[in-house]
Amino acid sequence: MFKVKCTLIAFDGDVENFPCHFHYKIGDEITYDGVYFTGRICQGLFPTMFPVVHNVHLMGNRYSEGIAFKYRASDVADPEMAKYDGAGFSPRKTLPEKLLPSMLTLHPLLTKKKIRGGRFACLDTRTLAQFLCEAVDISDSDYCQPFYRRAISILDRIVAQPGINAAGLFEMFSPFEREEISPVLTMPFLQVMLNGLEDVGYVELSGDGSVLATGKEPPSRPKIG
Repeated sequence: MFKVKCTLIAFDGDVENFPCHFHYKIGDEITYDGVYFTGRICQGLFPTMFPVVHNVHLMGNRYSEGIAFKYRASDVADPEMAKYDGAGFSPRKTLPEKLLPSMLTLHPLLTKKKIRGGRFACLDTRTLAQFLCEAVDISDSDYCQPFYRRAISILDRIVAQPGINAAGLFEMFSPFEREEISPVLTMPFLQVMLNGLEDVGYVELSGDGSVLATGKEPPSRPKIG
């Protein structure tokens, strides 16, 4: 489970004539650690914010980076291309002169990186405050402790044996540690935890299956046992 940060990246509406009634400013942040929200939350964000925060908190940035549609640039209607794409569109080669401010931050034509996090907007169509929601760390809140402690125990073993693969890492846990501590550590769950640690910069996974720690320090070091 992840600590989530939501950052106001743009106003797509007309804030000069219709200013934000909550006095939000570009760069304002809201964080969620699984228990507490930190930061000012306008009630106009409730319907759109919470589903995104929930998904990023549980699944990190990978849930959104795998959505193919997010990599689709602005197309132009082109019926002649229907014989190729089945729908009648072709990729736009240049960006329009007037582009919504939020589109300048994560537009597929402007970046070659994987899409990170999700996005949500306020319901006031006059201002349309746009937020980017990202997983920025593993969460050590009390609700997340079982998962956090699993993550730390996995990270510690990677530090102790750089370059170990997932199978070898699994064998470094005793039967008691694997089967008697919740959540039960299985190979599929271990892979999920490794992906999560990679997502927020604690480990690097190589093509040959080996794992290396990056040296990033976790938020806390709980005493286990």
